[in-house]
Amino acid sequence: MDNKPSLDIGILAPIALAVLSILGMAAVFFINRANALRPAEEIPATDTPFRYIYLGTEPGLSTLTPEPTLTPIVIEPSAPEPTEAPLFTVPPATPVTALSTSTQSPVRTSTPTVTETLQAVQEKYDDVYSQIVYVGNWTPQSNVTDAYRETLHVSFQADNYLEFTFVGEQVIITYQIGPGLGEILITIDGLEFPAVSQSNGTTTFVNWPSPILVVGTHSLTITHLSGGSVNIDAITIPELSTATPTP
Repeated sequence: MDNKPSLDIGILAPIALAVLSILGMAAVFFINRANALRPAEEIPATDTPFRYIYLGTEPGLSTLTPEPTLTPIVIEPSAPEPTEAPLFTVPPATPVTALSTSTQSPVRTSTPTVTETLQAVQEKYDDVYSQIVYVGNWTPQSNVTDAYRETLHVSFQADNYLEFTFVGEQVIITYQIGPGLGEILITIDGLEFPAVSQSNGTTTFVNWPSPILVVGTHSLTITHLSGGSVNIDAITIPELSTATPTP
């Protein structure tokens, strides 16, 4: 066997290079440290009114205060900010007028009202009027001389009757009288009047007026009471009262 040295000479070079590198780094560190600890030189005075201030790497290290200058400071006014136009304008308040507290009572004026005119004032109804209700055997006749509108209603049997409702103060019944005629019974509002005979020696037309009644609506009934035939020609409501203003 060959004898070999225990230390390999090939690795000495890298080790030496590493040691030199470490020593170089240490030297640079100490040099920079020494420069940092060197006192600052005094700044000589100059004729200029300004003095330069050297700022340290940390805030608050400088102890010099800058002297004030005579340069005027001009502050330009800032432009006013644009304002938006209001969306609507509030109208000025209207002063409120105090209400009158007068205690004077209002003057009342009377307005006249006219009483309703009676429905059947100065009316004459023919025997064929639709509102005259005939009960029993009544025979209508036409072309009767001197009769109202030349018509008559004739009953040939007792107990036949007619009914009619009117408004007024009086009623007038027109009928024909002549030889051999019978009797009629007139009732107003349930009140019976004496029997009326239509028998007469002369043939003509006559009127039977009722007494004055209370103004209002009344019920009339004419009944064939006895004897020969009876008839009815017309019913008249005379005008006895006029409407007057009522305050």
